[in-house]
Amino acid sequence: MSDPIENGQNRNSKGQFVAGNTASVGKGRPKGSRSIPDILRKISDEEGTTSGIDKLEVVMRKVFQYALEGKSWAVQFIAERLEGKAKEHIITEEFKPLQVLKFNDPILDEED
Repeated sequence: MSDPIENGQNRNSKGQFVAGNTASVGKGRPKGSRSIPDILRKISDEEGTTSGIDKLEVVMRKVFQYALEGKSWAVQFIAERLEGKAKEHIITEEFKPLQVLKFNDPILDEED
C-alpha cells in the first residue's frame, strides 16, 4: 500500500477527497458486516414465547406493564413513540445583534 497523500493535497476545491486518495483505505466497517440496529431487528423478529409472539412484542408489553406501574421512563418511552418527541423551545428575553469581527487576515476576512 502506498503512503497517504500529504494533507491538503488529497482534497479538491470543494473539500471532497480526490480519486485515488489512500488516506482512509482499509478503515471503517468491513463489507458485509451488520450494524447493531440490523442485529436487533433480526432478534426482535424471532419467536419470543411458546404462544408465538415475537420478542419485540414481548418487550413492548413489558414496557407497557412498567408504565402502568408508574415508571416515568416507560410512560415517556410510550408517549414519544405514539405522539413523537415534543419540540423543545428556548425562549430568551434579549435579542442582541451578532458582532462581525475583522482580523485583517485575507483568508479569515474573505467574503462570499
